[in-house]
Amino acid sequence: MRRRSRNRFQDRTFSNQTIDDMKLNKRFPFPFELSEEEQDIPKQEKKQESRYTERRTVKRPSSQTITKARVVPSAIHGTKNPYRREYDETAEYRRKFEHHQSPIIQDIVRKRKEKEEKDRLRKERLQKERKVEETKRPIESKHKEQKHVEKELPVHRERKLGPSKTLPPISILGNEQEQNFVKHDDENLESINAIIKQVGIEGKVVEYFSNGIVGSYSIQLDRHFKLSKIEDVKAQLEGALNKKVRIITEVLGNNNIQIEFPLEKPSEIYFKSLFLNSSLKLRKNDYRFALGKTVDNRIFTYELRKAGHTLIYGNEEKRTEIIDSMLVSLLMNHSSDSFQFKVISDSKEFDTFNSLPHSFSERKSVYDTDAFNDIIDELNSRNIQFRRAHVRNIQSFNTRVKQESRKSTIVIYIDDFDRILERNNPEVIRHILQILKQGKALGIHLVMNHTKTDVGIRYQLLSLMQTKISYYDEKSSVIDGADKLFEGNDCLVTISTSNRPVRLNMSTVKAEVLSNIINYLSDRSDESKV
Repeated sequence: MRRRSRNRFQDRTFSNQTIDDMKLNKRFPFPFELSEEEQDIPKQEKKQESRYTERRTVKRPSSQTITKARVVPSAIHGTKNPYRREYDETAEYRRKFEHHQSPIIQDIVRKRKEKEEKDRLRKERLQKERKVEETKRPIESKHKEQKHVEKELPVHRERKLGPSKTLPPISILGNEQEQNFVKHDDENLESINAIIKQVGIEGKVVEYFSNGIVGSYSIQLDRHFKLSKIEDVKAQLEGALNKKVRIITEVLGNNNIQIEFPLEKPSEIYFKSLFLNSSLKLRKNDYRFALGKTVDNRIFTYELRKAGHTLIYGNEEKRTEIIDSMLVSLLMNHSSDSFQFKVISDSKEFDTFNSLPHSFSERKSVYDTDAFNDIIDELNSRNIQFRRAHVRNIQSFNTRVKQESRKSTIVIYIDDFDRILERNNPEVIRHILQILKQGKALGIHLVMNHTKTDVGIRYQLLSLMQTKISYYDEKSSVIDGADKLFEGNDCLVTISTSNRPVRLNMSTVKAEVLSNIINYLSDRSDESKV
């Protein structure tokens, strides 16, 4: 069978005769030779004839074909469609919260509307001022008028939005600790070694360090030394040194023991030394406070949110020492929008804090049954708001809302906690229990000062206090080892992140420094500071 050719004109030979025959047949058009009859062929017939002869070179556009590139949205220029509806962000933002009944969202929308109204009024005011200034200027040529505007027209700059007062300066903290005490006394080690040999301790002194209040010698013991002889060694050392001595047998990292004793000429630890030599000088909003120094001259700082609820036990003479250091640390680095406090005490010396903008409410007596009513109302309100916002703590809530809707951290200082326990007021104790259980996550912290060691504390209350600070205590009711402390500002601190207590010597805040800080923050005459 003969194979058919792909091109039907492949085997055809063209000549003048065949071309004339094709012209007479009128089926093959020749645009270079058109007769009058061919020019009169109707358009429909031309389309019908060209269906077999012509081949379309351009593809017909379908529904998926893009006809104009300007309608296509671009990542840089956006859409070029002139009929596109403009997107109103403000209207779209309000449309989201039309059907929400949450008080938090309503408060946010209300404050947003107030801010937009203030911006609108500010723009109108600026436009009126510009029109008034234009009318006052002399009429000159346009060229001169433009030069005059560029040189002499005042520029209207709005004042930055922020706190009405700056944070207190560091110079207001007064003096630093004197550095005349010996931190590393290597010269007297030989004399101390002679005393140790005389006493009968099998070892030698390796290091000496001090913080200005207490000095300490680190003694490296021999292998065969028996720790049962520690009490005898302590009695002999106290007789040789003629001072009270404390021996620490559990030293982390080595097998040494430490001999600690108070210095004859102590150098008082002022708060400014703690502030300048710690992270507090960075002026961060991290709720960190400084209390004192360890025996090896290290500064102790801790975060309020980790500390939770704090108990101060013992030492009636130094009862305001810890709360003064804590409040000054927080007042130096936090505004009234982020930190507030309340005092519950019968002493009138705390009335000076009422003038501060950081004060949550006025001072209440420990015998008042309504001392914690405003705190309980705030706690219940925060509990409802956090539950509606689907958060569990104050940190998560403040990250989800705007600056003006954030919650402040509140500290409640109870000066005479033992009086509340002596009176056995069930209403007040119930409020304290509720704050101890729920307050830490909601940003409400208790600082309780328990001075009378004869009054016992319930185990339920004691277990809910994460941070405990104990001065000298014969019975060691709160922290084990408090019976071996020196009388004065020597204390032990237990924190929630460690099972081992920390030995501290507390810092002191002078009355002048405290009054200067209060006067600086309570003076609201100058609100131009930003």
